[in-house]
Amino acid sequence: MRTTTGILKQIQGTESGSRVIVWIARKTLILWFITLSGCGDSQDPVKPSVSKDLNPCVKASSACAQSVQLGQQSFLPILRTHSLDSGDPRVQTAIIIIHGTTRNHSSNFETMILAAQQRDPSLSKTIVIAPKFQIVEDNPTANEPFWTNSGWKKGHLSVTDSKPRPRVSSYSAIEKIIDLLSTRSGFPELREIIVTGHSAGGQVAHRFAAGRKPEETSEHINTRYVVANPSTYLYLGPERFIDGYFSSPIRSECPEYDYWHYGLKNLNTYMRSTSLDQIRENLVARNVTILIGDQDVDSYQLDVSCGANLQGDNRFSRGQNLIRYMDSLFPANNHTQKIVSGVAHSGKGMYTSPEGISVLFPS
Repeated sequence: MRTTTGILKQIQGTESGSRVIVWIARKTLILWFITLSGCGDSQDPVKPSVSKDLNPCVKASSACAQSVQLGQQSFLPILRTHSLDSGDPRVQTAIIIIHGTTRNHSSNFETMILAAQQRDPSLSKTIVIAPKFQIVEDNPTANEPFWTNSGWKKGHLSVTDSKPRPRVSSYSAIEKIIDLLSTRSGFPELREIIVTGHSAGGQVAHRFAAGRKPEETSEHINTRYVVANPSTYLYLGPERFIDGYFSSPIRSECPEYDYWHYGLKNLNTYMRSTSLDQIRENLVARNVTILIGDQDVDSYQLDVSCGANLQGDNRFSRGQNLIRYMDSLFPANNHTQKIVSGVAHSGKGMYTSPEGISVLFPS
Protein backbone atom coordinates (compact mmCIF):
# COMPACT_ATOMS: atom_id res chain seq x y z
CA MET A 1 0.00 0.00 0.00
CA ARG A 2 1.46 3.44 -1.01
CA THR A 3 0.99 6.55 1.15
CA THR A 4 2.50 10.04 1.42
CA THR A 5 4.83 8.79 4.16
CA GLY A 6 6.29 6.09 2.00
CA ILE A 7 5.95 2.37 1.49
CA LEU A 8 4.24 0.54 4.35
CA LYS A 9 4.79 -3.12 5.04
CA GLN A 10 2.33 -5.23 7.06
CA ILE A 11 3.69 -7.85 9.41
CA GLN A 12 1.19 -10.08 11.16
CA GLY A 13 1.75 -12.31 14.15
CA THR A 14 -0.01 -13.69 17.20
CA GLU A 15 0.68 -13.02 20.86
CA SER A 16 -1.41 -13.99 23.91
CA GLY A 17 -4.51 -14.67 21.84
CA SER A 18 -4.38 -11.27 20.09
CA ARG A 19 -3.38 -10.34 16.55
CA VAL A 20 -0.52 -7.89 16.33
CA ILE A 21 -0.30 -5.71 13.25
CA VAL A 22 2.90 -3.71 12.76
CA TRP A 23 3.12 -1.01 10.12
CA ILE A 24 6.67 0.04 9.26
CA ALA A 25 6.80 3.54 7.73
CA ARG A 26 9.72 5.56 6.49
CA LYS A 27 10.04 7.59 9.71
CA THR A 28 7.46 6.18 12.08
CA LEU A 29 6.88 2.81 13.76
CA ILE A 30 3.24 2.38 14.76
CA LEU A 31 2.01 -0.56 16.78
CA TRP A 32 -1.67 -1.35 16.71
CA PHE A 33 -2.95 -4.04 19.06
CA ILE A 34 -6.34 -5.34 18.08
CA THR A 35 -7.74 -7.63 20.77
CA LEU A 36 -9.94 -10.28 19.26
CA SER A 37 -11.65 -11.03 22.58
CA GLY A 38 -13.08 -7.48 22.81
CA CYS A 39 -11.66 -6.93 26.32
CA GLY A 40 -8.81 -4.64 25.43
CA ASP A 41 -10.64 -1.29 25.83
CA SER A 42 -9.60 0.74 28.83
CA GLN A 43 -12.38 1.36 31.35
CA ASP A 44 -13.15 4.43 33.42
CA PRO A 45 -12.08 3.34 36.95
CA VAL A 46 -15.33 4.73 38.32
CA LYS A 47 -17.50 2.66 36.01
CA PRO A 48 -17.88 -1.14 36.11
CA SER A 49 -17.14 -3.04 32.94
CA VAL A 50 -20.02 -3.16 30.51
CA SER A 51 -20.84 -6.33 28.63
CA LYS A 52 -20.92 -5.92 24.86
CA ASP A 53 -23.43 -8.67 24.19
CA LEU A 54 -27.19 -8.41 24.15
CA ASN A 55 -27.96 -11.02 26.80
CA PRO A 56 -29.95 -9.27 29.56
CA CYS A 57 -28.45 -9.28 33.04
CA VAL A 58 -31.03 -10.61 35.49
CA LYS A 59 -29.33 -10.70 38.90
CA ALA A 60 -28.46 -7.85 41.23
CA SER A 61 -24.69 -8.29 40.92
CA SER A 62 -21.68 -6.34 39.71
CA ALA A 63 -22.35 -7.70 36.23
CA CYS A 64 -25.52 -5.62 36.12
CA ALA A 65 -23.91 -2.50 37.58
CA GLN A 66 -23.26 0.66 35.63
CA SER A 67 -22.74 4.34 36.41
CA VAL A 68 -24.69 7.12 34.69
CA GLN A 69 -22.72 10.30 34.21
CA LEU A 70 -24.74 13.23 35.56
CA GLY A 71 -22.08 15.87 35.05
CA GLN A 72 -18.37 16.40 35.20
CA GLN A 73 -17.01 13.85 37.69
CA SER A 74 -20.52 12.97 38.90
CA PHE A 75 -21.81 9.41 38.46
CA LEU A 76 -25.03 7.77 39.67
CA PRO A 77 -24.84 4.01 40.39
CA ILE A 78 -27.56 1.91 38.79
CA LEU A 79 -28.45 -1.70 38.08
CA ARG A 80 -29.71 -2.45 34.58
CA THR A 81 -30.62 -5.45 32.47
CA HIS A 82 -29.15 -3.99 29.27
CA SER A 83 -26.15 -1.70 28.84
CA LEU A 84 -27.06 1.94 28.40
CA ASP A 85 -23.80 2.39 26.49
CA SER A 86 -24.30 -0.38 23.94
CA GLY A 87 -28.07 -0.13 23.71
CA ASP A 88 -30.24 -2.85 22.20
CA PRO A 89 -32.28 -2.51 18.99
CA ARG A 90 -34.86 -5.02 20.28
CA VAL A 91 -35.96 -3.10 23.37
CA GLN A 92 -39.44 -1.56 23.21
CA THR A 93 -40.24 -0.89 26.89
CA ALA A 94 -38.09 0.65 29.62
CA ILE A 95 -38.97 0.49 33.32
CA ILE A 96 -37.18 2.78 35.77
CA ILE A 97 -37.93 1.55 39.29
CA ILE A 98 -37.18 3.85 42.22
CA HIS A 99 -36.27 2.21 45.53
CA GLY A 100 -37.83 2.85 48.94
CA THR A 101 -36.58 4.45 52.14
CA THR A 102 -34.05 1.67 52.78
CA ARG A 103 -32.55 2.28 49.32
CA ASN A 104 -33.06 -1.38 48.46
CA HIS A 105 -32.46 -0.94 44.75
CA SER A 106 -31.13 -4.51 44.40
CA SER A 107 -34.34 -6.20 45.56
CA ASN A 108 -36.45 -3.73 43.58
CA PHE A 109 -34.41 -4.55 40.48
CA GLU A 110 -34.99 -8.29 40.84
CA THR A 111 -38.68 -7.81 41.71
CA MET A 112 -39.26 -5.85 38.53
CA ILE A 113 -37.41 -8.46 36.50
CA LEU A 114 -39.77 -11.11 37.90
CA ALA A 115 -42.74 -8.96 36.90
CA ALA A 116 -41.38 -8.22 33.43
CA GLN A 117 -40.59 -11.88 32.73
CA GLN A 118 -44.26 -12.76 33.08
CA ARG A 119 -44.83 -10.95 29.79
CA ASP A 120 -41.35 -11.00 28.27
CA PRO A 121 -39.55 -14.15 29.56
CA SER A 122 -36.28 -13.45 27.75
CA LEU A 123 -36.35 -9.71 28.50
CA SER A 124 -35.39 -9.15 24.89
CA LYS A 125 -37.92 -6.31 24.58
CA THR A 126 -37.76 -4.90 28.11
CA ILE A 127 -35.02 -3.02 29.93
CA VAL A 128 -35.21 -2.61 33.72
CA ILE A 129 -33.18 0.12 35.42
CA ALA A 130 -32.86 0.60 39.19
CA PRO A 131 -30.93 3.72 40.27
CA LYS A 132 -29.57 4.11 43.80
CA PHE A 133 -29.84 7.45 45.55
CA GLN A 134 -27.18 7.15 48.19
CA ILE A 135 -26.90 8.79 51.58
CA VAL A 136 -23.66 9.28 53.52
CA GLU A 137 -24.04 5.91 55.29
CA ASP A 138 -23.73 4.20 51.90
CA ASN A 139 -20.11 5.40 51.64
CA PRO A 140 -20.37 6.96 48.19
CA THR A 141 -17.14 7.47 46.27
CA ALA A 142 -15.78 10.94 45.64
CA ASN A 143 -17.45 10.84 42.20
CA GLU A 144 -20.92 9.84 43.43
CA PRO A 145 -23.51 12.34 44.69
CA PHE A 146 -25.42 11.62 47.87
CA TRP A 147 -28.47 13.09 49.54
CA THR A 148 -30.13 13.27 52.93
CA ASN A 149 -32.56 10.44 53.56
CA SER A 150 -35.50 12.76 52.96
CA GLY A 151 -33.83 14.92 50.31
CA TRP A 152 -33.64 12.35 47.51
CA LYS A 153 -37.36 11.62 47.89
CA LYS A 154 -38.23 15.29 47.46
CA GLY A 155 -35.93 16.00 44.53
CA HIS A 156 -33.57 18.12 46.61
CA LEU A 157 -30.03 18.85 45.51
CA SER A 158 -27.35 16.44 46.65
CA VAL A 159 -25.31 17.22 49.75
CA THR A 160 -21.97 18.98 49.80
CA ASP A 161 -19.18 17.93 52.17
CA SER A 162 -15.43 18.37 52.56
CA LYS A 163 -14.90 16.93 49.08
CA PRO A 164 -16.01 19.26 46.29
CA ARG A 165 -18.96 17.58 44.56
CA PRO A 166 -21.30 18.99 41.91
CA ARG A 167 -24.80 19.30 43.38
CA VAL A 168 -27.62 17.64 41.48
CA SER A 169 -31.32 16.99 42.10
CA SER A 170 -32.34 13.35 42.37
CA TYR A 171 -35.14 14.18 39.90
CA SER A 172 -32.60 15.58 37.42
CA ALA A 173 -30.78 12.25 37.69
CA ILE A 174 -33.95 10.42 36.59
CA GLU A 175 -34.25 12.84 33.67
CA LYS A 176 -30.70 11.95 32.65
CA ILE A 177 -31.57 8.25 32.53
CA ILE A 178 -34.60 9.04 30.39
CA ASP A 179 -32.45 11.12 28.05
CA LEU A 180 -30.07 8.19 27.58
CA LEU A 181 -32.93 5.84 26.85
CA SER A 182 -34.46 8.25 24.36
CA THR A 183 -31.39 8.23 22.13
CA ARG A 184 -32.55 6.59 18.92
CA SER A 185 -29.10 5.22 18.15
CA GLY A 186 -29.07 3.11 21.33
CA PHE A 187 -32.70 2.01 21.59
CA PRO A 188 -34.25 2.77 18.19
CA GLU A 189 -37.39 0.68 18.83
CA LEU A 190 -38.13 2.06 22.31
CA ARG A 191 -41.77 3.11 22.46
CA GLU A 192 -42.55 3.41 26.18
CA ILE A 193 -40.85 4.46 29.41
CA ILE A 194 -42.44 3.66 32.78
CA VAL A 195 -41.26 5.50 35.88
CA THR A 196 -42.42 3.66 38.97
CA GLY A 197 -41.70 3.11 42.61
CA HIS A 198 -43.18 1.47 45.68
CA SER A 199 -43.51 3.27 49.03
CA ALA A 200 -40.97 6.13 49.06
CA GLY A 201 -40.24 5.30 45.43
CA GLY A 202 -43.91 5.94 44.73
CA GLN A 203 -43.60 9.36 46.35
CA VAL A 204 -40.79 10.15 43.92
CA ALA A 205 -42.72 8.88 40.88
CA HIS A 206 -45.75 11.09 41.64
CA ARG A 207 -43.74 14.26 42.28
CA PHE A 208 -41.47 13.61 39.31
CA ALA A 209 -44.52 13.32 37.06
CA ALA A 210 -45.43 16.87 38.12
CA GLY A 211 -42.00 18.43 37.94
CA ARG A 212 -40.38 16.74 34.96
CA LYS A 213 -39.68 19.07 32.09
CA PRO A 214 -41.89 18.84 28.98
CA GLU A 215 -41.75 15.47 27.25
CA GLU A 216 -41.83 16.82 23.70
CA THR A 217 -38.12 16.07 23.36
CA SER A 218 -39.02 12.39 23.04
CA GLU A 219 -42.25 12.53 21.08
CA HIS A 220 -41.75 9.03 19.69
CA ILE A 221 -41.81 7.61 23.24
CA ASN A 222 -44.84 7.39 25.52
CA THR A 223 -44.11 7.94 29.23
CA ARG A 224 -46.24 6.56 32.05
CA TYR A 225 -45.97 6.81 35.84
CA VAL A 226 -47.00 3.97 38.16
CA VAL A 227 -47.24 5.10 41.79
CA ALA A 228 -47.44 2.18 44.23
CA ASN A 229 -48.42 2.51 47.92
CA PRO A 230 -46.66 5.79 48.80
CA SER A 231 -47.11 7.45 52.18
CA THR A 232 -48.18 10.73 50.57
CA TYR A 233 -48.97 12.42 47.28
CA LEU A 234 -48.53 15.85 45.76
CA TYR A 235 -51.65 18.02 45.95
CA LEU A 236 -52.04 20.87 43.47
CA GLY A 237 -54.11 23.12 45.74
CA PRO A 238 -54.94 23.77 49.41
CA GLU A 239 -58.02 21.53 49.62
CA ARG A 240 -58.05 18.25 51.50
CA PHE A 241 -60.73 15.63 52.05
CA ILE A 242 -62.35 16.65 55.34
CA ASP A 243 -65.63 15.23 56.64
CA GLY A 244 -66.62 13.97 53.21
CA TYR A 245 -65.82 17.22 51.34
CA PHE A 246 -62.80 18.94 49.85
CA SER A 247 -62.08 22.13 51.75
CA SER A 248 -59.10 24.03 53.11
CA PRO A 249 -58.10 23.02 56.64
CA ILE A 250 -57.44 25.56 59.37
CA ARG A 251 -53.88 26.61 58.62
CA SER A 252 -52.98 27.52 62.19
CA GLU A 253 -53.57 23.89 63.15
CA CYS A 254 -51.20 22.60 60.47
CA PRO A 255 -49.31 25.60 59.00
CA GLU A 256 -47.07 23.70 56.59
CA TYR A 257 -49.53 21.10 55.31
CA ASP A 258 -49.26 22.34 51.71
CA TYR A 259 -45.52 23.03 51.64
CA TRP A 260 -43.40 20.97 49.28
CA HIS A 261 -43.53 18.01 49.05
CA TYR A 262 -47.21 17.78 50.16
CA GLY A 263 -48.18 20.85 48.17
CA LEU A 264 -46.81 23.61 45.97
CA LYS A 265 -45.66 26.17 48.54
CA ASN A 266 -41.99 26.65 49.42
CA LEU A 267 -40.75 24.69 46.40
CA ASN A 268 -37.18 23.43 46.15
CA THR A 269 -34.63 24.32 43.47
CA TYR A 270 -35.71 21.63 41.01
CA MET A 271 -39.41 22.43 41.20
CA ARG A 272 -38.88 26.19 41.00
CA SER A 273 -37.40 25.73 37.54
CA THR A 274 -40.97 25.04 36.34
CA SER A 275 -43.87 27.47 36.74
CA LEU A 276 -46.77 26.60 39.04
CA ASP A 277 -49.13 26.57 36.07
CA GLN A 278 -46.86 24.14 34.23
CA ILE A 279 -46.57 21.87 37.28
CA ARG A 280 -50.36 21.67 37.51
CA GLU A 281 -50.68 21.11 33.79
CA ASN A 282 -48.08 18.34 33.94
CA LEU A 283 -49.72 16.38 36.74
CA VAL A 284 -53.18 16.74 35.22
CA ALA A 285 -52.12 15.67 31.73
CA ARG A 286 -49.61 12.93 32.40
CA ASN A 287 -50.51 9.27 32.44
CA VAL A 288 -50.44 8.32 36.14
CA THR A 289 -51.70 5.07 37.68
CA ILE A 290 -52.21 4.96 41.44
CA LEU A 291 -51.58 1.32 42.38
CA ILE A 292 -52.73 0.62 45.94
CA GLY A 293 -53.04 -2.53 48.02
CA ASP A 294 -56.34 -2.81 49.86
CA GLN A 295 -54.55 -4.31 52.88
CA ASP A 296 -51.99 -1.50 53.18
CA VAL A 297 -53.73 -0.02 56.19
CA ASP A 298 -51.15 -0.20 58.99
CA SER A 299 -48.52 2.34 60.06
CA TYR A 300 -45.34 0.58 58.90
CA GLN A 301 -42.92 3.38 57.84
CA LEU A 302 -45.97 5.60 57.37
CA ASP A 303 -45.55 9.37 57.37
CA VAL A 304 -47.73 10.53 60.27
CA SER A 305 -46.87 14.22 60.20
CA CYS A 306 -49.68 16.76 60.24
CA GLY A 307 -49.47 17.36 56.49
CA ALA A 308 -49.49 13.65 55.78
CA ASN A 309 -52.41 12.86 58.09
CA LEU A 310 -54.56 15.41 56.27
CA GLN A 311 -54.30 13.13 53.23
CA GLY A 312 -55.89 10.16 55.02
CA ASP A 313 -55.48 7.61 57.79
CA ASN A 314 -53.34 5.09 55.89
CA ARG A 315 -51.83 4.44 52.48
CA PHE A 316 -54.93 2.79 51.09
CA SER A 317 -57.26 5.63 52.07
CA ARG A 318 -54.72 8.24 50.96
CA GLY A 319 -54.57 6.73 47.49
CA GLN A 320 -58.35 6.76 47.20
CA ASN A 321 -58.52 10.34 48.48
CA LEU A 322 -55.98 11.49 45.92
CA ILE A 323 -58.07 10.05 43.10
CA ARG A 324 -61.18 11.72 44.54
CA TYR A 325 -59.30 15.00 44.71
CA MET A 326 -58.08 14.89 41.12
CA ASP A 327 -61.48 13.84 39.79
CA SER A 328 -63.31 16.52 41.79
CA LEU A 329 -61.07 19.53 41.22
CA PHE A 330 -59.25 18.59 38.01
CA PRO A 331 -61.79 16.52 36.05
CA ALA A 332 -59.61 16.49 32.92
CA ASN A 333 -56.87 14.61 34.78
CA ASN A 334 -55.26 11.47 33.44
CA HIS A 335 -54.95 9.65 36.79
CA THR A 336 -56.41 6.17 37.14
CA GLN A 337 -56.70 3.89 40.16
CA LYS A 338 -55.94 0.20 40.34
CA ILE A 339 -56.58 -1.67 43.60
CA VAL A 340 -54.56 -4.81 44.33
CA SER A 341 -56.69 -7.19 46.34
CA GLY A 342 -55.20 -8.89 49.39
CA VAL A 343 -51.81 -7.14 49.30
CA ALA A 344 -50.42 -4.91 52.05
CA HIS A 345 -47.13 -2.96 51.99
CA SER A 346 -45.15 -5.23 49.68
CA GLY A 347 -43.48 -4.10 46.49
CA LYS A 348 -43.11 -7.66 45.26
CA GLY A 349 -46.74 -8.41 46.07
CA MET A 350 -47.88 -5.31 44.19
CA TYR A 351 -45.78 -5.60 41.05
CA THR A 352 -46.11 -9.35 40.51
CA SER A 353 -49.86 -9.43 41.17
CA PRO A 354 -52.23 -9.79 38.21
CA GLU A 355 -53.29 -6.18 38.77
CA GLY A 356 -49.69 -4.98 38.84
CA ILE A 357 -48.81 -6.88 35.67
CA SER A 358 -51.86 -5.50 33.90
CA VAL A 359 -50.77 -1.94 34.76
CA LEU A 360 -47.14 -2.40 33.75
CA PHE A 361 -47.97 -4.33 30.58
CA PRO A 362 -51.55 -3.45 29.57
CA SER A 363 -51.43 -5.10 26.16
